[in-house]
Amino acid sequence: MKMKTTYRNFLTLIAVVAALAAVPVVYNAAFSDDELEKALMTPPTSVERNVAPSGALGDLTNDERPRRNVILLTSPSAPAPESSENEKGEIVVRNAKVEVPMGEGYEVTISANGQGLLSELGLCEFDSEGQLLLNEDGSTKRQVLRRGLTVRKGDVLGKQQDDELVQERIVAEQELLVAEKEAEKTLEVEVAEAAARVAQASYKRADSLNRDMPGAVSPEEVQEKYYDWIRASKSIDKAKYDLEVNQERVKVAKARVTAADVQIRNRKFFSPIDGVIDDVYQNEGQWLREGDQILRIIRLDKVQVTGAIDASQYAPESIDGKEVVVSVHRPGMEEQTLSGKVVYVRQVVESGHYYFYADVDNKLTDKGYWLLNPGSLVTITIR
Repeated sequence: MKMKTTYRNFLTLIAVVAALAAVPVVYNAAFSDDELEKALMTPPTSVERNVAPSGALGDLTNDERPRRNVILLTSPSAPAPESSENEKGEIVVRNAKVEVPMGEGYEVTISANGQGLLSELGLCEFDSEGQLLLNEDGSTKRQVLRRGLTVRKGDVLGKQQDDELVQERIVAEQELLVAEKEAEKTLEVEVAEAAARVAQASYKRADSLNRDMPGAVSPEEVQEKYYDWIRASKSIDKAKYDLEVNQERVKVAKARVTAADVQIRNRKFFSPIDGVIDDVYQNEGQWLREGDQILRIIRLDKVQVTGAIDASQYAPESIDGKEVVVSVHRPGMEEQTLSGKVVYVRQVVESGHYYFYADVDNKLTDKGYWLLNPGSLVTITIR
């Protein structure tokens, strides 16, 4: 019985080996070695999404097949800009986009200049003479920052804690006062000059007496009086040098006071542009690290509008610097037009088009809202 089982297992093993050996034979029947390797190493071809109807394009070569139109998008959700000419021969660009460009003075993000507590956050108020208005408790009178609040260039919008810097400035100011006193002190120079005159007179008197009465004054004493005179003369130079050093110390002390003022100023947040607060990222009383963003301001009285024209019909220089009219369609309002000027045309062709940028003066509606809003689509007529 055991021998039969062993014989049956041996037959099964032979059958498996024979089946495995037959696999290369099957593949070799269909492919040669080179064809098999090529088939395995070649990636699958991509599937065309737009399949033409049967018989429509099947008989055409690749060169004869019509090419699909390239869609030019300013953003994933924006319609493609379209350019055409009106009856006056003016270029009309539809679906142009209103933008707030970065790095061109249209927007700014104010960040912390150093580590410290955000002690104040608000629009400080000034009197007619430019002095800060204070509350009854001595704190700065200021308006709470919020989105949509209009600010002007130079407005103080808050500050980080600067008590330590204020004390450092007081110390630097006292050092300046001491240095100025030292620099004004010319008494040492005057004393040195007087001592030199006395030493000179003593030497000359001894020398003259010795010439009139040889041996009246020993040569050693005459020589000593001469060295006293030279020493006193050098003391004048030393006193003048010390005076110059003290005057230079005044400059150093003034620089320290200025540096303290700069550090105190850097702890304050000023608006670098006229604009509107778009976002506030921090709250008063928070601890800030250097570089932490505090708020963002955007300029809306002037915006940029971006459009595109067909590079096969127009050259960049043909529209650069041209006057434009921007047509705005807002719900519930009649069409509004604003004037502007093309300030830059990109010389890089993208999808067969040139992008151009026009500065446009924005306007407020009767209800205090701007006509052109970043991200909106408008129509540009290039004159």
